[in-house]
Amino acid sequence: MKYFLLSGIVCILSCSAANQFKKDRPLFEASPVQMSFRSVADMNDSYFEIRENNFFEFYRQLFDSVKNTSYPGRYTKSGDTLILHFYNKKGAALLGNKALISEGKKEIRFFK
Repeated sequence: MKYFLLSGIVCILSCSAANQFKKDRPLFEASPVQMSFRSVADMNDSYFEIRENNFFEFYRQLFDSVKNTSYPGRYTKSGDTLILHFYNKKGAALLGNKALISEGKKEIRFFK
């Protein structure tokens, strides 16, 4: 019984972020992109898009094809720093939870 209860709690906690994004998806998709950043690599190109309504998306594409990973989220802004709140915590593990934007140089730097 303990294992059943524990597995139920783990399932609920792990699915809550996905459920929250399902609620926000229509507003996310309706929000136009304000800024876009791109990092080109041999196999995977990475993109980070800042959208209206405090949304962002980090995704990767293999050879300019369809997105093979996507990590959307919301942000809050403090000066020139964005505090990133990913729906999927793996996005924060990849990039960090803060981003510093240099609009003059069109650069973005991620850190924890």
